[in-house]
Amino acid sequence: MLPTTYPANPHLIFATNFSDACHAAIPMVAQWVDSLQARLTLLHVHAKGTQAQSARSLDSFFAEAAHYPGSERRLLSGRAADGIAEFCREHPQSMLVMPPSARTYLPRPLHVSLRAQVLRQVATPMLTLPYTDAIPEPPAVGGQVACWITGEEKRFDHVREAAALARRRDAELHLLHVLPEISEGLLVETLYSDRPLAEPAATQLLDSIVSQLGNEVRVRIHVGTGHTERTLSQLLQRSRANVLVVDRDTAVRKRLLRSSFRTSIHDNPCLLICVPPRGHDDERDPMLPPPNARERLEQKQPERRTVQRHRPVAARKPSSMSGWPSGLVPA
Repeated sequence: MLPTTYPANPHLIFATNFSDACHAAIPMVAQWVDSLQARLTLLHVHAKGTQAQSARSLDSFFAEAAHYPGSERRLLSGRAADGIAEFCREHPQSMLVMPPSARTYLPRPLHVSLRAQVLRQVATPMLTLPYTDAIPEPPAVGGQVACWITGEEKRFDHVREAAALARRRDAELHLLHVLPEISEGLLVETLYSDRPLAEPAATQLLDSIVSQLGNEVRVRIHVGTGHTERTLSQLLQRSRANVLVVDRDTAVRKRLLRSSFRTSIHDNPCLLICVPPRGHDDERDPMLPPPNARERLEQKQPERRTVQRHRPVAARKPSSMSGWPSGLVPA
């Protein structure tokens, strides 16, 4: 998941606190280092008074990394979120790797996600893992890369990053979009949101994005209708994606006094890459269609495109009179 201007040997920053989740992430990090021929930095930010113990733990963590060319271990002091963000600012052309914290299954009303804090401060993509144990490891060549487009993004840097990853791995790129169910609330939502609320508008948005990606990427479009978490899971299963790329503001859910990852994000069975926007919010992204555009944008696409569209997955309430499975409609 790298920009098109990324160097030949990219830089991975593995932020670790020596937890079980960090140890479990070692095989995944090793696979990415090998497949991307990347330079690896093991980073730990310790609290005051724990430097000696932290140094010993860092030296023994991921011992095999010493055999990677150009690998290093960095030990910083201070608040974890600030230290990681500062180190990433010093290495802008890099990707941060942060495993999730241990899941307690208990309510934590004042808990603030460290990943969410860091993601709010850094300008580098963050590679992280979901809570599920069954994580499909992307192959070195090929595979499926999914990119979730909500329609509320101000910029589409995450789509460019997903396309760059698909080109680098010679993988297929799947653009996913979930439409809301028809209800009275849509009338109110149109006053506060510009996201597509019907299939023609969603198709127009996705076609305008596809037309900007070039012919080097094989693209498939998936549109579903229904509950966001459930429909997104169905689209990911349909695409057989190994990696899911999302915008930062899509991944992080802001609440009173804290921030956390969205449930639909951290429970999906894919490796997750969160991409902060690189441009300014007031700059219009060239991937956005013109305001109130009425011309059919699919007519402007190059003739030689590998774009496949799938009919939407519409959610339905269970009914004793219906012979179809719950959540699906007949094609």
